[in-house]
Amino acid sequence: MLDLPSSYFPRLNCIKTKSVFTTIREISEILSLSNEADKLVNMALDTLSQVLSVDCCWIQTIDDRKHKKLLLAAERGFSPEIRQEVAAMDMSHSFSEQILGLGHKIIIPDLSNDGLYGLPSFRKTGYKWLVAVPLMTYRAHGILGIASRNRKLLKKDTADLVMVIAGLIATSLSKSHLSRQLPALEKPANAAITKTGEELKTTEAKQLPISAQTIKEELKTTEKKSEAPLKTEAPIKTPPPLNPPQNKPAKRPDGPFHSHARKMEQFRKTHR
Repeated sequence: MLDLPSSYFPRLNCIKTKSVFTTIREISEILSLSNEADKLVNMALDTLSQVLSVDCCWIQTIDDRKHKKLLLAAERGFSPEIRQEVAAMDMSHSFSEQILGLGHKIIIPDLSNDGLYGLPSFRKTGYKWLVAVPLMTYRAHGILGIASRNRKLLKKDTADLVMVIAGLIATSLSKSHLSRQLPALEKPANAAITKTGEELKTTEAKQLPISAQTIKEELKTTEKKSEAPLKTEAPIKTPPPLNPPQNKPAKRPDGPFHSHARKMEQFRKTHR
């Protein structure tokens, strides 16, 4: 029996409004205490079993969408037979396909007369009724189910209340999944920030102020260099001309007077 209106159960009473608000508030508070998926589902089931006083509740999550695998994340009140039967379900099972594939609520008010979904282990354990709904946000994340031996605990609005609780759990699981992905995404950014910090440290180390002692030593070195004798460059030698001029005998300083004296001497010798 799936997604039936509350008018289908004329003999069932509605849940008191105060009880509905109390249940939602307590579930919301307990889900805010942790961001780890394992703790979330276990705390949610503990609170759900207490506020609704049900004997059995469980959460299945989608483990592998491609291969349609489901994971039994947590359970309360399961017998070994129920655990084996639920663990063997995948997304192609008629029970989970109605919930996850079509988004329907499944309400089985009398498990002794149900043969549609093939859940004999719940009936053998003594449970009288069962409600299962999808863990839904923008898509289905899994299944939330409850069952009890007490027929009076099933109300007209029980399935709707469980649907609201399932939405709160699904939102918390979705946030938990995102929080696990954030460190991996932030790692490259953190590495870049670390690298930039190291570069800044290196730059600061290069720009450290010079001490007074270092300045004095540099000034002394400069003065010593200035006192050292300057090196003079060797004069540039001019190459000799290709055709050097021929040496001529130097002219006598007496010039024509000497020639005249010689002529007079010869004349006297001739007229003796």
